[in-house]
Amino acid sequence: MNLIQPNGQPQWGRFDALPSDINWRDYDARTALGHPRSVWVKPWLMKHFDFYGLTAPNFTLGVGLVRLGLVNSAFAYWAQDGVLRERVQFDLPMDAGLTVDYRPLGTTRWRHPWRSNHHITSHRQANLRRLEFRLGSYLNGEVELRCNDDEALSMNTPIGNTGFAYAQKTSGCPVQGYIQCGGTTLELPEHTGCYHDWTAGFLRRETFWNWACATGMDHRTRTRLSVNLARGVNETSAHENVVWVNGRRHDLPLTLFDYDRDNVMAPWRVYSQCGQVDLYFKPTGQIDDHRNLGLLASRFNQCHGEFSGTLSVPGLGQTFHAQSFTGWCEDHYAKW
Repeated sequence: MNLIQPNGQPQWGRFDALPSDINWRDYDARTALGHPRSVWVKPWLMKHFDFYGLTAPNFTLGVGLVRLGLVNSAFAYWAQDGVLRERVQFDLPMDAGLTVDYRPLGTTRWRHPWRSNHHITSHRQANLRRLEFRLGSYLNGEVELRCNDDEALSMNTPIGNTGFAYAQKTSGCPVQGYIQCGGTTLELPEHTGCYHDWTAGFLRRETFWNWACATGMDHRTRTRLSVNLARGVNETSAHENVVWVNGRRHDLPLTLFDYDRDNVMAPWRVYSQCGQVDLYFKPTGQIDDHRNLGLLASRFNQCHGEFSGTLSVPGLGQTFHAQSFTGWCEDHYAKW
């Protein structure tokens, strides 16, 4: 199944199977007033990001590739015991160094044009996500997420009347691989918390979202949980709030985020008005990117830390307790 139909319109909603192709060049892109977009404008409107996260009580890893149209960005960071040990980011013009096939099962590659030992590759195969990265001599690794595509979150929602956002997310699955940082090698435990987000679409020129992901074990019930929550994007006709319970995906309600945007390191609360989600987040570290370049701007805060609270899953008739779960909360404004 291609995401864009022969008439130029996307398929909408949640999908039981991953699309074969995000064939965005076939999209009938229009302005808000209904005028067709020219062929040469469409590549600048197409946005894409591919993010891997690993989380545990003593470390956090984030590796991402972002296509903004005018520029692309590759970044990685490694935090250990609450201390940011390494952060690397490169911004390059247009698609310099970046190759994207826009297939949910496919490959995204980034290679620095003149630094041969700086490269990131994301392989998305059936029931497997594989990340390979080397960023100089200090930070590198190979990570495999052994997921079940039948339980992946795959969805496409309208962005106003001018675009679409395809989101594909996997979390809470077995992990294997290693990370090397500063000459020290860490073999990843199988139950390391993990997250993969592969998103592509004609997103809003100015967009904002909050996002949270928490993963851990409810020791009362011996249940492994991984939660994905968001507001501000992917909320039209369908939403992305889900929890994986021992690898099986279940829906959660829409949520609210309470936090101090002037001090994102203060405690957060992520909750639903119905009470099914009630999580408290205590940041232990963060990365940020605050820039205003005129045509492009960013106010990006990604905090990592610990969650506590409760989750009620109506489909199971159970309430689970999160205690010392690890993960992220994010506050992100972008003009791209």
